[in-house]
Amino acid sequence: MTWVGTVHAQFHSACDIRPIPFREDIRPPDAWEMAWEAAWPEASDALQTWRTGQFEQVISVWRGWAPHAATLQAMAERFGLPPSAACLAWWATCDDTMSLPHALWDGHAIEAMLLSWKADASPLSAMQQAHAARPRTVDLNDWARAMRTGMRLMENLELPRIHMVQAGETVYSISRAYGLPPRCLAQWNGVWDDLQPGMALIIPDLL
Repeated sequence: MTWVGTVHAQFHSACDIRPIPFREDIRPPDAWEMAWEAAWPEASDALQTWRTGQFEQVISVWRGWAPHAATLQAMAERFGLPPSAACLAWWATCDDTMSLPHALWDGHAIEAMLLSWKADASPLSAMQQAHAARPRTVDLNDWARAMRTGMRLMENLELPRIHMVQAGETVYSISRAYGLPPRCLAQWNGVWDDLQPGMALIIPDLL
């Protein structure tokens, strides 16, 4: 369980979020996603894992991906690659998709990976290269199922807003701007007086 799940469990009644609905404008699977679904059709275990605690792990991944999604998807399009390629490259190269409010990722590594896929890559070989990009504790099949299922959930769910911290902002000032109790913003993001510009914060939709 990620820190979000741990913190949320401790303050379940105080800072619970609304049930997360599905989006109305869901993007159809692109060609790479369809190839992945054909190669790794069994997604039930991965889906059940992502569903744990009202999709808390999906929300944590979303915090890292959402601020950069448009830029990286535009980069993939420039190379003639589908939107899912951008998400796969980000997922493969960032240090940890779920652990930090200040997502650590390498834009140059992502661009290099996308460029290599433009030259010569099938959806299946791209998934294999992404899995091999960093040491993994799970095998390719489990990782591929989890990654492609998590990616689709980020596409399909109406996930919380993400706030990028600006210089001089505090938990209190951000909380006031969104009408949140400061303790809930702090608890959902694992921060208090250690905000830094560029951090991506979850803005929970509280009950």
